[in-house]
Amino acid sequence: MLSGIAVSKGISIGEAYILDRSKLCALKQTIDSRDIDTEVARFRVAIEKTKKQMQETKQKASEVAEKYSIILDTYTLLLDDDILVNDTITIIRKKKINAEWAITETLNKSLLLFDNINDNYLKGKKDDLELVVHGVIKNLLGHSQNALADIQRPVILITHTLSPADTISIPREYVLGLATEVGGKTSHVGIFASALGIPSVVGIKTLTDKINTGDQIIIDGINGNVITNPSKNTLEYYKQKQLEHKQYEEKLLINIARPAITKDDFRVSLRANIESTYKIKELKKFGAEGVGLYRTEFLYLNAYRYPSENELYENFKNAVQEISPYPIVIRTLDIGMDKQLAFLDNHNEDNPALGLRGIRMSLANPEHFSIQIRAILRASFHGEVKIMYPMISDSQEIIQANSILEKTKEIMREEKIPFNEDIEIGAMIETPSSAICCNQILKEVDFISIGTNDLIQYLLAVDRVNEKVAHLYQPYNPAILKTLKSIFDSAQETGKKVSICGELGGDPMITLFLLGLGNLDSLSMDPHSIPHVKKIIFQSNLSEAKEFSKQLLKLNTTNDIHCFLNSEMRKRYPYDFQENPN
Repeated sequence: MLSGIAVSKGISIGEAYILDRSKLCALKQTIDSRDIDTEVARFRVAIEKTKKQMQETKQKASEVAEKYSIILDTYTLLLDDDILVNDTITIIRKKKINAEWAITETLNKSLLLFDNINDNYLKGKKDDLELVVHGVIKNLLGHSQNALADIQRPVILITHTLSPADTISIPREYVLGLATEVGGKTSHVGIFASALGIPSVVGIKTLTDKINTGDQIIIDGINGNVITNPSKNTLEYYKQKQLEHKQYEEKLLINIARPAITKDDFRVSLRANIESTYKIKELKKFGAEGVGLYRTEFLYLNAYRYPSENELYENFKNAVQEISPYPIVIRTLDIGMDKQLAFLDNHNEDNPALGLRGIRMSLANPEHFSIQIRAILRASFHGEVKIMYPMISDSQEIIQANSILEKTKEIMREEKIPFNEDIEIGAMIETPSSAICCNQILKEVDFISIGTNDLIQYLLAVDRVNEKVAHLYQPYNPAILKTLKSIFDSAQETGKKVSICGELGGDPMITLFLLGLGNLDSLSMDPHSIPHVKKIIFQSNLSEAKEFSKQLLKLNTTNDIHCFLNSEMRKRYPYDFQENPN
């Protein structure tokens, strides 16, 4: 059995097909001085061809997954990066070598930096950079590598990695499952596989060395395992689990229109996290009761300048109208760390995770912050809109932000621009200081939403994109659970609403614990997670959940918590949590 990261749920059984995606061999060649300009021109043609291919892939991708389309925009930006393009041209001119070898040198020089720098933005782009360079080299060499087109029978795809174009080209009718050596939950492969419903496991090192084409393979996209040449008993076990999972997924959608209410009538709103307004109507088919987190930064990441007020307004208005009558929580610009603006030279912070990001950047740029606030306020006239400030450290930041908000409101009143005068204001709790001083923050807002992704990272001092310490990123660490309890207690004391919008909110394994914290207003998550979480809530009792939470909070180690959760959740919800075979 090989273990990796489950990125798309389900179980597939079939014949392995090894897709060779080894790196292209670029040979070093010297060129004559008279041919340098020609070689530079050849390199630029390859760059533009790769850009065009990315745009064509994006058009196809937009029909499947909005997140995937956004990732491709990032790849296109990398092709304009000075380090990649200008440094390669400099190497061509100075060393008088061919473009293939020059861009390989540029790549290798960049990769050497990843293990030695604290720039999370660069760290997170390592795999992206390799894929982009691979595409450029492929175009320089005139290689198409269309091996995916050769698949004409049902198989399980086994490969090192897949480029965006590769992923788009997957023949869905023949690919039963997918396993790769690299990637993570937020990689483009995982996002696309999830959108297509292909059971997938990624991040299995030396995978292609341990499997041969023709081997019988089981992809366990529930537990993150790949089983090769299984025994008869194991095969029969997984065939039964495959059938059960299919039936389970079908049953989840039967009651999708029902609100998430416990057996003793406690209601929780289940909302969606989104990056764009693309196909927002489809959120309702998963039972989403609004948008709990609209990540507005993606409107900025794909631009080469700050979006105008009207551009933002039109986008927000469309989102509000599409999701109506449900609410939408619009988070103000959260740029920094692993998300940087192409038109701002702010990538050189020594420690971007602790630098100018979130509300800090907005307060440092009040003019642009006001533009975003105006756009949100204008959109609030068309439906239920809430504003949420990200990366709050203390109440003073909220006071400053609210001061800008009130000044903006006053100007809009003078201009007779309609907006919701009673628009709700919220703060994201995602820093240790905001968690500790939650009582003070709650005095300045109408609600809080816990961003568990960053909160976990900061509380545990673990860089979740650093593979050397990623295993220490433990959402079930007792410090995390105790901090959540403290935040909920503070909210209850003040009578304010509290929600969770990080990945923990969409984790069914922890749903009962979150219910037991007592005053949970809403959970916001990837839309695909809503049916499973909703089913857990249907089957739960609030009073029992409170006792469950008390028991969990008494445990002292992450391992103890894992064992308790696995045992108790499978005991209480046997049809919702599957065990691994012996």
